Amino acid sequence: MRAAVLNGPRDISVREVPDPEVPEGWALVKVAYNSICGSDVSLYNNAWHGTAFPAVPGHEWSGTVVESRGGGFTAGDLVVADLALGCGRCRWCRRSQLVMCPELREFGFTDPGACAEYIAVPAANLVRLTPGADLLTATQAEPLAVALHALHRVRLEPGESVAVLGCGGIGLNVLQAVHAVGARVVLAVDPIAKRARAAGALGAETTLSDPADVAAWIAEAGPAGLPDVVLEASGEPPAVQLATDLVVPGGRVGLIGYRMGRSVELESARWPLKLMEMIGTMGPGRYMPAAAGLVSRGVIRTDEVITHVVDLSDADKAFHLADEPGEEVIRVAIRADA
Repeated sequence: MRAAVLNGPRDISVREVPDPEVPEGWALVKVAYNSICGSDVSLYNNAWHGTAFPAVPGHEWSGTVVESRGGGFTAGDLVVADLALGCGRCRWCRRSQLVMCPELREFGFTDPGACAEYIAVPAANLVRLTPGADLLTATQAEPLAVALHALHRVRLEPGESVAVLGCGGIGLNVLQAVHAVGARVVLAVDPIAKRARAAGALGAETTLSDPADVAAWIAEAGPAGLPDVVLEASGEPPAVQLATDLVVPGGRVGLIGYRMGRSVELESARWPLKLMEMIGTMGPGRYMPAAAGLVSRGVIRTDEVITHVVDLSDADKAFHLADEPGEEVIRVAIRADA
C-alpha cells in the first residue's frame, strides 16, 4: 500500500510500504480522509514527544472497514477511531485518562497512522458512523472529542458564557461543541481574520483579531460581564496570558492547545486574587462515541473548518500548507483513496 512516510524533520515521501498486519481483535480499515492536526505539524518539525522517525502520521481520520477479526464490526462499516492505546492496568487507564499512561502508544505518532491507504487498529478503538455519513466531515470526530473532553474538564454548564481563544481546527470544533451542550460563545479571538470570520459564521457572538479591540471589549464588559469560562486552543503564551485577563472572577480557564518548549510568565497572585481555576486538558478521553454521534447527525459543520483537500500523493504539499498556513488555510485534509 502507499503511505506518506515522515523520514525526518520536514522530509516526507509517499512510497509503497507493507500492508498492515491485522491481529485477533483488530480491524483493517481503508482510509478515506485524514485531516492534519497541529500536533502533526509539530511532529513534522521535530517538536513533538514520544515519536521516532520514520513515522507515518495521521490520527484524525475516517474510513471503511475492510476486514474485522472480532469486535462486532463488518466489512463496509463506516468508522472513526480513538488514537490512544494504553496498558489497561494503570491508574490512568482505569480512569479513562489513557494519554497519561506510562506505556501510551498513539496511532500517527508511536504507531503507523492514517496518512496511508489502510490502517489497522483494535476494534475496541473503532466507533461506527451511521450509514451514508460524510467521511470528510467525519475526520473532525477526533478533534471534536478533544473539545467535548475539554468541556467536561472545565465543568461547562448549559447557559454559561464562553470565550474561545484560537480559531484553528481545534478552536472551531471547541466553539461548536460549546453550542452543542447549550452554552454561548460570547467572544472568539484569533489574529488571523479568516479564522475569526469562520468563528462568527459558526455562531460566535463577537469575533476579534486586534489585541487592542480585545482590551477594549474587556474594559467595556467590566468584571461582571466577563465570560464564565475561557477555552484557550492555540497554546501561544500571549493567548494564555489573555485568558487570565478575560475570565470572570471565580471562573475557569481551560488550556487545550499547547506548544512544546514555550513558556508563559504569569503573576502567581492572579490565581488567588481572582479565585480563578486553570485546568489542563488533552486527548479525546471517553468522548469519541459522542463526537461520532454529533458528526453522524450533521450537527457539526466543516465547511468553515476544512479549507483544503490534497491527495495522498501530494502529502508533502499538504503538510507544507498546514505548517505555513498564511491567511487562507485552517484545516488541511489528505484524501487517502485518490
